[in-house]
Amino acid sequence: MVTLPVSAQNVLILNNTVAQPINFGIERTIDGQSIRQDYPLSLDSMAWAAIEEISVVLNESNFFKTISIYRQPIRTDNEWLSRVETISPEVQSDFYNTENYDALLVIDRILFSINENVKSIKTGYSSPEATAFVDLRADGAITCSMYVPGREKPLTTFNVSDSLFTKSVVENDSVALFTKIPEYILDELSRRIGNQMATSFIPTWKTSDRVLFTGYSSRMQEATGYAADRQWKKAESIWTAEIERVAKPGDKAKIAFNLAVINEMQDRVDSALAYAEKAGKYMESIDQNKNSQQIEITNQYISELKQRIQHNQLLDLQWGKE
Repeated sequence: MVTLPVSAQNVLILNNTVAQPINFGIERTIDGQSIRQDYPLSLDSMAWAAIEEISVVLNESNFFKTISIYRQPIRTDNEWLSRVETISPEVQSDFYNTENYDALLVIDRILFSINENVKSIKTGYSSPEATAFVDLRADGAITCSMYVPGREKPLTTFNVSDSLFTKSVVENDSVALFTKIPEYILDELSRRIGNQMATSFIPTWKTSDRVLFTGYSSRMQEATGYAADRQWKKAESIWTAEIERVAKPGDKAKIAFNLAVINEMQDRVDSALAYAEKAGKYMESIDQNKNSQQIEITNQYISELKQRIQHNQLLDLQWGKE
């Protein structure tokens, strides 16, 4: 998942690729004989298939205001493999100012490898074989960059890869076997990796369950009632007082756990982790077998909080925060 500024509402998709040569990464045989230069595949159209799919997915997300495609490739060189060409600040500025775009989604590279083996199905007659068995696998990888105003270098650059294959009996027609079928598979694969690429830019939320420990005392029940009503500060105030008042490690552990949850609900994740770890410390002094479920819940919660903090740190790095 890639996080974009909320202001990135008008996105322009650019084709910054150079088409892969038709004889690179493509291995095809029929009855053991190599097929190389014959039946060239239209590889230059695959970047546009991916771009069309990216546009559709981003539009359907209803997260962006406008998604547009610049219909001309912006590279004119033939260095298809040696490097990924970044967009110069001058070119970025031109695109930003054209229609007030606030983000450029750039497809830098799309590469494929194809392995296709065809075998004629023998009928026993002297006439040409009517059917053939085709075994084809295509692997694809796409590299994408996202630019936003105020940053000369891409906000992020990353790759998506996937594969498709078919094993089927079809009419023994050379054009179908070595042009139509491979190009259909490549088109589907291009749209598939384009879909995955686009999905990376669409916000998603993961819902996680949280538990609270209750108690028989009126104060514990009162705090639980406030928490159930999302009155976090009132619940926090009671549990903060209670953790100082109670003496048993088991009671302190439950209250510390509840304070961790309350802090997380208020987006104070570091404080939540501190309280969760404090709950874990208190649990070291209680019966491990009798309270195994409580201990398991606490350890799992500590792990989830640590993971959430790591994700937040990655987002900070992406935005250049210290």
